[in-house]
Amino acid sequence: MEYARVIAAMLVGAVLCLPSQPAAAEGKAKQAMATTSEKTTARPSRDTREGKTFTPADVEFLQRPLASQLVTMNPGGTPQLTVMWFRYEDGALLFTTTTDRIKFRNQQKDARAVVSVVDPTNMYKWVIVHGKLSIDNRDPAAFYRGLADHYLTGDALEAWRKMAVMDKRTVLRLTPTKVRTMGIAQQ
Repeated sequence: MEYARVIAAMLVGAVLCLPSQPAAAEGKAKQAMATTSEKTTARPSRDTREGKTFTPADVEFLQRPLASQLVTMNPGGTPQLTVMWFRYEDGALLFTTTTDRIKFRNQQKDARAVVSVVDPTNMYKWVIVHGKLSIDNRDPAAFYRGLADHYLTGDALEAWRKMAVMDKRTVLRLTPTKVRTMGIAQQ
């Protein structure tokens, strides 16, 4: 019996806490405004370019600490996508991974890869790079620390230093065969 009273009290309380129609409408309006403020305000540009190398404007864009999406090919031919930190260097993009990861194993069987980098404030500003992955023989731990310094600061960098996996690490180099861009103003 006591159990039934508790359930009834919870139901009454829940009903009393429901917003009225005007309050619900106001909540929806606030939510719509919040969603609108997250939309891009940049004017869509159809200024596209295709080439085999990066322009100085592409390099400037790629030197920012932006996330990339690296796509490799699984053995069955399906794409495998990973969000990655990267670094531009001497006409190539560099990544780090461990040798027990699927992207590393995929690269060993099929070196083809595609990377996209999109400006988080303007989805009409991007670079897409098609190319071949190879192993870069530099010190992978030092490279990874440099990437962390490029992408993180303060507490986030300190937390990364405590949890970063350095074992079995390698550096991958993507050498472009095709570079496509949109919204990158060329000087």
